[in-house]
Amino acid sequence: MSEPDPQQPSTGSRVRDLYAAWRYAAVAVLGGAMVVLGLIGYHQSVPGIRFTDALYATIRLFIFEYDLDGEPSLALEVARFGAGAVLYLAVAFAALGILERQLTLARASRMRGHAVVLGNGREAAAIARRVVAAGETQRALLVGDRGAVVTGRTSGVVQVPSVSGDGLRRVVEHARQVYVVGATDEETAALAHRVRGLATAAQQPTTVVLSDRDVAGHWATHAPETVVCRPTRTATATLRLAPPFLDHAMVPPPVVIGDGPVAAELARAIVTGWQQPGERLRVHCLGGDGDWVDEAATGIEERADLVWSPLRANVGGAPRAVLELVRRWPERDPRFTHEGARVYVAYPETSRTVPVAAAIARRVPAVEVISVVDDADTWSDTLGEGHTLRMLSAQELLTDPATLRLTPADLLAEELVADAARWPDDVPGALGVVVDGDRTARLAAQPAPVRDAVRAVAGGIGEIFAAADIELDSGFPAEVPTLVLSPGELTRIEVALARLLPAGEPPTAQGGEATGRRRADEPRMRRLELAARLPVLAARAGLVPVRRGAEPVPLTDEAVRTLALEVHLDYLRTSAATGNATRSDAAARTWEELSDADRRSSAAQVIDIPVKLAALGLTWRPTAEPQPYRFSDEEIELLAELEHRRWVHFQLRNGRARHTFNVAWSGLADGVQEYDRGPVRLMNRLLAQVGFEIARQPQG
Repeated sequence: MSEPDPQQPSTGSRVRDLYAAWRYAAVAVLGGAMVVLGLIGYHQSVPGIRFTDALYATIRLFIFEYDLDGEPSLALEVARFGAGAVLYLAVAFAALGILERQLTLARASRMRGHAVVLGNGREAAAIARRVVAAGETQRALLVGDRGAVVTGRTSGVVQVPSVSGDGLRRVVEHARQVYVVGATDEETAALAHRVRGLATAAQQPTTVVLSDRDVAGHWATHAPETVVCRPTRTATATLRLAPPFLDHAMVPPPVVIGDGPVAAELARAIVTGWQQPGERLRVHCLGGDGDWVDEAATGIEERADLVWSPLRANVGGAPRAVLELVRRWPERDPRFTHEGARVYVAYPETSRTVPVAAAIARRVPAVEVISVVDDADTWSDTLGEGHTLRMLSAQELLTDPATLRLTPADLLAEELVADAARWPDDVPGALGVVVDGDRTARLAAQPAPVRDAVRAVAGGIGEIFAAADIELDSGFPAEVPTLVLSPGELTRIEVALARLLPAGEPPTAQGGEATGRRRADEPRMRRLELAARLPVLAARAGLVPVRRGAEPVPLTDEAVRTLALEVHLDYLRTSAATGNATRSDAAARTWEELSDADRRSSAAQVIDIPVKLAALGLTWRPTAEPQPYRFSDEEIELLAELEHRRWVHFQLRNGRARHTFNVAWSGLADGVQEYDRGPVRLMNRLLAQVGFEIARQPQG
């Protein structure tokens, strides 16, 4: 005998829901029937009576007023008694409704450890059901007027109409979690204000769901609740599940097709989360109106290259437009692993999103298409067998309690794990050796020491950046600048990381061999490398690092682009001096002839300058007449080895795992090692070009 499904409503629940949905409709139908019978009856009983008089007399039947000379017809007799019965039935239903509401409110007041969902937003009922289904609590209380939902003991959801004052306090004060999900931001603000003013004995964690980005940013800055902006959270969750760039392969610039706030947030989050300093990250934006592209670019104009093209939202124009982009992409570099570009389709109406996205997926095999829809289940049956379209449901993302509860620290923890997994196993980062399953590293799958280290860094990220006089803005600031940490900032952040990360055996250096000093310094080097990555990872998690001080910054985006050219020129000089020891084709190419990957590699070398300086306890300072710093032979060898490791890491995370020189530093020939010593000697000249010189960091 099969067990009943606890998620399915019982027969009693179905009867109650049927009664709740149809009781007043039944009264209206019966009342209408009595009116019709009354009209017929009066015309039969009083020949020649005017319609208005018959209608008036029929209406009087409902208040028990009946006056007729002569014998009434059968229809009038039925209407006479039926009207009274309908009136009593309506009164009884109203009384039962009041009693039911009071009983439900009393039942809700006795609930403990439950979740409360306030408001009439479209996600409210689904959040209540999913909180119970996920096992986070046995009961969820839905407070709103959206109509009947599956309620009762089997569903675990109890619904009450909107309550205020002492009634609201009683249903909230013993709750484990409160969600405020209004149909409008005005309703949400009013409900959140009421909850905040209850002054309950224990302040419950409260999540507020808003639609407008500016309102959400203001709220996140000044209010105590956790804030979820619908378009932003949808875009963030989408890019977590389907990132625009990969760690194991090169991909062309991503494409965002659509209109409205979700499309804008996708384009913006791609830039703020994946752009590297000195890079103008290109995102192709296609749609019927370019206003959303302008909105996406606000505050990141210097970082983003959002290329907008007008596009009619139909199944003919969209595939042609994407095919044209594919034809314009540069020829694939055979040295690297490649995959197709990511195409995100997000219109406000799912009925436009799905046909356009499906047409691109069918006709453009060189790309991966991700569509953001309201409800994926509704549309999945329309795609047919063997489709390659990936649909992500905004409704599912915004009703998943785990997704709604995600804080910037939670998001940062996942980004830290994913970033740590990009290091090869024999060169673990500061967080330890990360388990990378099927190219996707997840926090829950990591060994306990790694989880502890990641949580310590993510949970203390504010303290870590504060050590360098940098604050984190999670309120959608107007300006989102690129941040390259100075050697001094890196040093202070490394000290903060050392306090948070557990002490242990230093990770094994690449190749398993190192000098005594090199091995002793290894944990500090790894922490410095992690510190340099933190601004990008924090931005990807929605935290924008902003300097509070006025420290001079030599490595702006423009300066990085300029100095990257100088890096390539120095590479050409080294190639000539060593007889092209690496046998690289790049040794014969001008800057304009370089591939995009090679240009980004030169920029990455510039960005690593502060890490190298911090590794030796050095810094930079502005000066009118820069003087060169004299590196000792030991310092050059140490930094050259770090440069080689950085270069290997860059190759691996860009899909070039089989490069000839992806080996330990000790395994390189001397002529090849010179390519890593050259960047160390070059640092003096690069900084001098922007008016800085290398100096010792002040002690203390």
